[in-house]
Amino acid sequence: MGQSSDKHDASEILSQTLDALAIRAGEKERDLLADYGAELVRWNRRVNLTGATTLVEFFQGPLFDALTVIPVIEGSGSLVDVGSGGGLPGVPAAILFEHLKVTLVEPRARRAAFLRHVVHRMSLDADVIQARDEELVEDAWNGAVAQAVWPANKWLKRAGRLVVPGGSVYVLSTDPVTGPDLPAGFEVERELSISRPVDGARRWAARLGVMN
Repeated sequence: MGQSSDKHDASEILSQTLDALAIRAGEKERDLLADYGAELVRWNRRVNLTGATTLVEFFQGPLFDALTVIPVIEGSGSLVDVGSGGGLPGVPAAILFEHLKVTLVEPRARRAAFLRHVVHRMSLDADVIQARDEELVEDAWNGAVAQAVWPANKWLKRAGRLVVPGGSVYVLSTDPVTGPDLPAGFEVERELSISRPVDGARRWAARLGVMN
């Protein structure tokens, strides 16, 4: 009874998370997100993937933060998720965008093993590369994203070389992206700000065009 109740609570929280961000997801996508979350929490007992210890905590916190980028992502072409860790935000992006080819980049072997497990388990259109960002080829993707790896201004300076001319770099942050620290060569195309329902914490996501 307890396990069934926990799954019901988690399902409700997942729905609330998607609704708060106005993300349209069918039953298949919701099931995949739930399965991904369950696998991440299960693996987290032996591999440090997330600070969340339960599925509800994961949906309310880390997953919500990662999903804030979904409304600003171009849903086709290719996307590289640098320092993917437990797969955020690359795995949800691969689940939610049918026509988006995702590359998950993670230097640590055990985390990369988890990513390969998830990609295989869910038959996602995604590749896993065990490497650091400086080892990646230039001008290879339409978009690049990283979550909680570098401050926004440092990420932008590292990301520009990864995308094709006219491509996009995505930023997830606890502060607005626009401002005096924005490096030259980028133009903010769209920025989203939203409060996290569980605690009211403010989150920002932005798509920045790489100027030729």
